[in-house]
Amino acid sequence: MANHNLEDIENVIINTGNILSINDITKKPNPNPTEELVEAINITIKDFQNGSALDPQPDHLLVINRNADDLTSKVNEHELSELKIGLKIFVNNDDQNLVQEAIEKAFLTIKVNSVDDVIISFTQKQAEDKKDDLNQIQNVWKILEGFVQSQKIKQLGIADVEENTFRALYEWAAVKPSIIQINLATCCVVPPTLQAFCKENDLKLLTHSDNNDILPKDSIQDIFGRPLTLKWALRFVIHVKCRGVLITKGYLLNLVKN
Repeated sequence: MANHNLEDIENVIINTGNILSINDITKKPNPNPTEELVEAINITIKDFQNGSALDPQPDHLLVINRNADDLTSKVNEHELSELKIGLKIFVNNDDQNLVQEAIEKAFLTIKVNSVDDVIISFTQKQAEDKKDDLNQIQNVWKILEGFVQSQKIKQLGIADVEENTFRALYEWAAVKPSIIQINLATCCVVPPTLQAFCKENDLKLLTHSDNNDILPKDSIQDIFGRPLTLKWALRFVIHVKCRGVLITKGYLLNLVKN
């Protein structure tokens, strides 16, 4: 990673762009999300090293984009009203600034002022098998509610929380969660009581296959040749509403020097 002094990274944002346009990724059937993310990062960095000039930002921030990216053109093929845009944010703590930064970077990347839904996932809790911290969830939820109240997000969701935590969040929140996402790898049977609660309150009960830790430390070490800290990661997916066709999928990440 000698080109462009990437070995001196202090603060970097990586934008994979639309990974559906990367043949090395799309030709693999049912990729593991973490493997998919790692490959997308490696391809993005390689592309950047082969032709991009540094994009210097304040605070030693380096922005790495993929040159051959068709994200904007794919989005522009449709009216925004025809599209459903969803974000899933992976965070390690309840720092509201990081959540706000991730969402605002997504808006800039996709070139939109609002999205349909945002799902939050606390990866550190999942990776270390900790109990839910309702106060931590509520702290992040407050910043998400602000985006809903300003009409920049339509629906909110949360991934991989215990049923009693989800119920408590639902009762407490000014903007109720509309979505709960569960990982069938760790919860092979959805509790009937949770199914009933979702049905009674017209909530979406969805499943996912994300790893507990979306980008493990070992993977970061392999990519950059040294340890960096993942501040946040975000996946964006864009569907055509009437057909349910996925037209764009990609990742944004912010890593910093330890």
